[in-house]
Amino acid sequence: MVPINQWKLSTGCLIVLTTAAAAIAADAGRLKEKIEAGQRLFIKEFSVGKAGPNGGDGLGPLFNHVSCAACHRQGSLGGGGGVEFNVSLISAQLQPGAPRPDPKLLQVTLKSLHPAFVNGDDRIVPTLLLHRFGPGEKYFQLKSNLGGQYVPLDPDKSERIELQRKLTSEPLPFVTKSNHVRLVRPQRNTTALFGAGLIDRIPDDVFHRLERHQASEGKVSGRVPPIGPEKVGRFGWRGQQEHLHDFVLGACANELGLEVPRNPQPLDPTRPKYRPAGLDLSAEQCESLTAFVAALDRPREFKPRQPYQRSHHNRGRELFTSIGCAECHLEQVDAVKGIFSDLLLHDMGAGLADPVMADPSLVFIRRLPTPPEGERPPPQPISPGTYYGGSTFQDLAITGPPPTSVEITDAKTGDRNQYKVVASKLESEWRTPPLWGVANSAPYLHDGRAATLLDAILLHGGEAEFAVKDFRLLDLADRMHLISFLGSLQAP
Repeated sequence: MVPINQWKLSTGCLIVLTTAAAAIAADAGRLKEKIEAGQRLFIKEFSVGKAGPNGGDGLGPLFNHVSCAACHRQGSLGGGGGVEFNVSLISAQLQPGAPRPDPKLLQVTLKSLHPAFVNGDDRIVPTLLLHRFGPGEKYFQLKSNLGGQYVPLDPDKSERIELQRKLTSEPLPFVTKSNHVRLVRPQRNTTALFGAGLIDRIPDDVFHRLERHQASEGKVSGRVPPIGPEKVGRFGWRGQQEHLHDFVLGACANELGLEVPRNPQPLDPTRPKYRPAGLDLSAEQCESLTAFVAALDRPREFKPRQPYQRSHHNRGRELFTSIGCAECHLEQVDAVKGIFSDLLLHDMGAGLADPVMADPSLVFIRRLPTPPEGERPPPQPISPGTYYGGSTFQDLAITGPPPTSVEITDAKTGDRNQYKVVASKLESEWRTPPLWGVANSAPYLHDGRAATLLDAILLHGGEAEFAVKDFRLLDLADRMHLISFLGSLQAP
């Protein structure tokens, strides 16, 4: 017979365990509902003028497509997008060799081209999205004047081939110029979102350890993508977004023109003073959308079943490591297996330079004396606010090196700190893209200029030159083995 006190203890433990199990099941149920709600939002086709939960104006007025799923669909829902879904940017540069104009005159010139080149604080924003769709003929005329290219709504195969040909032959066309500035049109290819939730959970210190390890090894020198002086970037071609939720909010605002918390929709150049009355997506809806993206499964490596095919696959995997691809494309980062990336910024050479730069790293120097309350300068913004990146400390793209040091006032505490700005090749640094799912994500590189995996490999420069050199020395069979291995990294 069980003693009465022991029976009471066992019963109590059982009640506690049952209650805990019920709470876990309830949490799982709520998460499942949130993910399902997020999936509905991901595939939803938004409409122009349809009010959001708090008086928003629906799709646009500037937008690149009508839903998340319209562009993210290669391989399966959440994948990348073809060249026809590329995002066009427009970057302002000073005319080479021309004297720098008066700041006010420069602002007037930029505003005459597009009012969003100068923000509400009279700061120059050197790069804008040149949206695919906008309100009426007036917008499309402005877009044409800025050098925007025509992309058919639903291009056929021949039209996609022509888009790819133009991009590959001239990835950075200079599209217009004035007496003071010229405009160049970079592009960005749509990335796959598979496994994004796993990347989001990688701790900051893992990135810093990888950076230190590579510095000690001396083969490559990755840099932690900086978000201001302290935070780590995980998403975006320049690593300019800290967390997945930031990335999702930015995409809602910039790609769909939805007004969402902390991310206003892009300025309509045909009505610069217009702002929507409220939000298009509530904070809860945005959290659901992020939950769905975070739940997307990671891609897998699919190994051939036939012995001779597996032999070729294994040979390609060996070559991937032996010629140096795996120095940056690590198979595992922290607990994330099969990612084939270190998620750090690397110099990829002048051939892949782009005016929408990476941000420099900041190293703390000293705390500055705090002036009296009435004499404190306003806190400096950490970023020019462009979703696609851009160096914080340069007012026009590629106009010279950033300053050697900066003073930043903490918006919360009011503390003023001085930081050293670490010089690096900001225009040619790119976050190492994860190769998981690469077989289903053509075209390749940040702007999709590489139509095939072979093209992408051969366009690598900078820190990857040694690996490209060894790849060129391989015989044809081994080159095919390596590319065959990459072809096994498929979408889930």
